[in-house]
Amino acid sequence: MAGRPRGAVVLTEDERAALLLLTRSRTCSQARALRARIVLACENEPTNTAVAERLGVSRDMVGKWRSRFLADRMDGLDEQPRPGRPPTADDDAVAHVLVRTLTPPPPDARRGWSTRSMAAETGLSQSTVSRIWRTYRTRPGERVTAGARPAWSLPDHADEVVGLFIAPPVCVLAVTARAGRGGSVRTSGATAAGRLFGQDHDSAHVLAVASAFAALRGKPHLHDPPGTDDGVLSAFLEQVRSATGAGASVHLLAYGVTTESCDDSGRPDTAAPPSPRWHRAPSPEAWTAEARRFLAADDRLPHEASDPPRLRDALLSWSTTWTPTAAPFTRVAAPRPSYATPAICGPGNDSNGQDPRALDGQARFGAAQVTVADASPGAPVTTDPVVGLLRAALLAGGYRSGDRIREAPLAMRLDLSRRVVRAGLHTLAEEGMLEPLPGGATAIPVITAKDVLDLYALRASLGALLMRRIAMLGPDNLSPASAALAEVRAAARDNDHLRIREVDLRYQDALARIADLPQAAGTFERLTARLRMFVAVLDMNYSQACDTIANEDVAVHEALLDADGNEAARLWRVKIERCVRYMIAQLSEDDVAPYLWTTLAGRPRMRPADSRGAAH
Repeated sequence: MAGRPRGAVVLTEDERAALLLLTRSRTCSQARALRARIVLACENEPTNTAVAERLGVSRDMVGKWRSRFLADRMDGLDEQPRPGRPPTADDDAVAHVLVRTLTPPPPDARRGWSTRSMAAETGLSQSTVSRIWRTYRTRPGERVTAGARPAWSLPDHADEVVGLFIAPPVCVLAVTARAGRGGSVRTSGATAAGRLFGQDHDSAHVLAVASAFAALRGKPHLHDPPGTDDGVLSAFLEQVRSATGAGASVHLLAYGVTTESCDDSGRPDTAAPPSPRWHRAPSPEAWTAEARRFLAADDRLPHEASDPPRLRDALLSWSTTWTPTAAPFTRVAAPRPSYATPAICGPGNDSNGQDPRALDGQARFGAAQVTVADASPGAPVTTDPVVGLLRAALLAGGYRSGDRIREAPLAMRLDLSRRVVRAGLHTLAEEGMLEPLPGGATAIPVITAKDVLDLYALRASLGALLMRRIAMLGPDNLSPASAALAEVRAAARDNDHLRIREVDLRYQDALARIADLPQAAGTFERLTARLRMFVAVLDMNYSQACDTIANEDVAVHEALLDADGNEAARLWRVKIERCVRYMIAQLSEDDVAPYLWTTLAGRPRMRPADSRGAAH
């Protein structure tokens, strides 16, 4: 019995490629793969009976998925809501589980997040956590599996990630491809995600969470994706073009972007570089799988010292505070420096370089055009927003020297669990901001004259080393510090003494990060965290020293722009001496303190031009 012909199934090229990908995937569920095989067979067989005999299934099953596909196309293959008990985890709970995997695991976790630790953290059951991770493919530590590559995949010679754009449900990953690279693979220590992610060794997981979050929050906008009609995507593509080096092409792995948006966003003018090539994934799962495949080579490279995972931190902050009206998440790597620029030589050794003394003063201190920018240059970097909340609460809490931190009131005030607060306090103790106590407790550091002198003696010596190193690198690397210096000058202009004590420390940390000495910069920033607590506890008043602080920072910056490391180090020591004397004056100590400072750090060489007025 042949059966009656049913509705003819006519597939587009994209649909056929997506269905074939589902049938060959090793991560797709068997039920979804069977539906894909049924639809593919319906294209060649006009009757349900022939398809059922060919695949060994019932005619009712074939008729069900044929009709669903004809009605809703690819969306018809998804599971439909079923009667029964409603799910225990709503979209907000699911989003919390997804985003939480970006944060460090609990201290007692051996390898990372597990279903047990995540369930204890979120209040859900282990089976619910496991189901969420399986559904969105965001299980921590999950690795890519080999499989057939779809027709829309990224090219073999794709080089590195330069941009990420998220506007739920839209996800766009921008990568570059060098001309003439062929099928070469990365064998050096530089990773594909290094320019955008730093040395975050789990960048594939970060992208998986980003894709899952966009798919979850973009459910109401599948047919009208935000962020693609107001030029935000076009602005992102312009930034990507600027960050792409000469001789490289841009490839965009995208999901949720319509064909019209691809054509409009990618159309160049006559002076622009060639249009980027779009690779449109048929589903968020396919987008994640292709991103994991592209970054799989990074897992085989040796793991070096890690930079702060700033993109992970920025994505965590954005997703935690996301609302339907929030701006899209946009991140673009900074352009690579020109090879013609000397790597460690000052401007005096570069015969082709422009003399910085000939530049206009305002141009030298103008706002830096940094493509990948933190919320504020030199701001404390953390991978957990809870640590940021605790840091702000402690600095504004009115604590006194030696006070023990009580976890329960702090947790109640911030609406957090005590376990989360305890882990955040331990992180701040490791940074040097708090003092660890026996039994796992923490306290505000006890501030004595010896503590102040000990801290500043280290900052004086370490800062001088960093100043000389920055001068060797040349003025081209000072863009983040220039942006931080602009904040110092703005605070001094407004005579905002509360703000200037923070932005001055941020300017110093911005300089430390520029030096490209990870160990020295990390030690310097830990000293800054402790100094930040000293300033808050002593309630230092800089209302009479705002101009002096700004002038000191400008003088140091000018010496660095001139690549004069010795002069920058000398000005740094002068600045530190003033800081020490002003902070010591806030303490009730005997007169031995200044002599102890001279013994520890020596006395800087003062010049007639150096100000001897109010110190800070």
